[in-house]
Amino acid sequence: ATQKPLKIMTWLIVNYTNPGDTIFDPFMGSGTTGVACVQLGRNFIGCEIDPQYYAIAERRIRDAQAQPNLFEAQP
Repeated sequence: ATQKPLKIMTWLIVNYTNPGDTIFDPFMGSGTTGVACVQLGRNFIGCEIDPQYYAIAERRIRDAQAQPNLFEAQP
């Protein structure tokens, strides 16, 4: 397993994708890529074989979705 800090995944996503793109992480672990996608307006598809890591990822991504985006213009 390799750890992917949120800061690095955020940088990669900002520099190599566009808002609205879909990013696939076939080994999502604790969901760092998914969290970055939520924060940056990208769609995310992730797979994880380990039920414990899947549960962690699910919680982290759900928590990220619940956070307001402070950088988007509000209606």
